Amino acid sequence: MDWYLGVWKKYATFTGRARRKEYWMFFLFNMLASYILVFVDNALGLTNSQGNGPLSGIYSLAVLLPSLAVAVRRMHDTDHSGWWILVPIVNLVFAVMDGTPGPNRFGADPKATGAAGAAITPAGWYADPAGRHQLRYWDGARWTSSVSDGGAVSQDPV
Repeated sequence: MDWYLGVWKKYATFTGRARRKEYWMFFLFNMLASYILVFVDNALGLTNSQGNGPLSGIYSLAVLLPSLAVAVRRMHDTDHSGWWILVPIVNLVFAVMDGTPGPNRFGADPKATGAAGAAITPAGWYADPAGRHQLRYWDGARWTSSVSDGGAVSQDPV
């Protein structure tokens, strides 16, 4: 249930990454809730001639934005643009694939989180003492030119 509620907490967050488990558990709970609401609509006699009821219709509208957001974040986890959700079959393949291990251009690996949900910083990476970047690598003797901003590793020219 936490996976379902977690997506609702990120209602319209299209940045970052979503694990396979987060995406598919939201999908499962979403389908169950939809079927239950269709059943309730039918049991209460609220459906029209096409079989549409107000409860399931309202739920479908409410869940539209979180569904799109978690799908885009799922594409990001596989290091693909969120626009791939518009391409049938390919988006399903990407949704089933394991995410990119470690950070990618869309953020930190969601599997590499601590108990409090904060991203675990890899060994040797610390807050940049100069303040120009998020992280800088310490090789044990000195600060190197390797820096990381938003999970993307690059070289600082300075």
